[in-house]
Amino acid sequence: MSALSTMLSVLCEKYGLGTMQKEPLAVKGGLLHRMYRVTTDQGDYAVKLLNPDIMKRPQAMNNMIVSERIARRLAQEPNALPAVAALAWEERQLLSLYTADGLAADCALQYALVYPWLEARSLFAPEIDVSHCRQIGRMLGRIHSAGLDAGELELSREETERSPYDWQGYLTLAQKQDVPWLRDYEAMLPNLTRWDRAATEAMETVSAHQVVSHRDLDPKNVLWQGEQPYLIDWEAAGVVNPCQELLEILNYWCNDENGCLDSSRCQALLAEYTRYMNLGDVDWTPVFAVSYDGMLGWLEYTLKKALGIEKDEDAQGASQMTGTYRELQRYEAQAGQLRQILETSI
Repeated sequence: MSALSTMLSVLCEKYGLGTMQKEPLAVKGGLLHRMYRVTTDQGDYAVKLLNPDIMKRPQAMNNMIVSERIARRLAQEPNALPAVAALAWEERQLLSLYTADGLAADCALQYALVYPWLEARSLFAPEIDVSHCRQIGRMLGRIHSAGLDAGELELSREETERSPYDWQGYLTLAQKQDVPWLRDYEAMLPNLTRWDRAATEAMETVSAHQVVSHRDLDPKNVLWQGEQPYLIDWEAAGVVNPCQELLEILNYWCNDENGCLDSSRCQALLAEYTRYMNLGDVDWTPVFAVSYDGMLGWLEYTLKKALGIEKDEDAQGASQMTGTYRELQRYEAQAGQLRQILETSI
């Protein structure tokens, strides 16, 4: 039995999941953590083994606990949304397991989340159609209008400001390391600086209105059983400006297989969303500026991985960085069209 199988077998026994029947199967999709399908004599589970380097961060433990609390609250009445939350043992969803006895050289504490296994799959363009966008608009509107209390959930408000990322400092470090992607990054620098400046200047205005939400509801984080969606991976859940997240969702869900914005999908999503949320008096200029922030933050994280600043088992920092930059370019190219759709559909 492999070290991984031994670890997961111990986890199953420790938390009463049953006796593992076969080797765990890796599930594709996660960028930060590892997910496995585990079959026991009591059923099938999705077990997420959390990245030990991520969990060493000061706020990581609390963020993970609170995010699962949000998912559970939304799944319960009166909201009753199809939010998939981790299973709980003695009111705990975040489980711990010492990887001792040779299972890990540093005997680090391994954390895991266990979910019911769903026979469902994510959809991507060109499979996504108007009906799926309508469903997502309805789900997002219901989340934003649910009225979850950030204080009760022990959530802190998002920072109303941050300093711009040190793009120039990363360039200096890349030059010292003579990385193979140096010229690509040099070409990115003017746009990264421009987008970042606009985003940071607009943050205080946009963060004046926040709701509790998922904050990462892209197609990979929605599983479908026929027409029924299930919202998974609540790790990023927290407070966000609802219009900022709405722009992100439109960008995730309303592009065709060529990456072009589909106005019919946008209109379907907006028609359902506005059944729950009023957009009539929104000033979209600062919202669009801040809408770059999430992608910029992810690009900065992948950049730090590529430079060795951020330690991670995943060594694809450079390719993820360039992929995110292309997404930013595409988003800017279609922002005018998206704004026009918003202003004519509301």
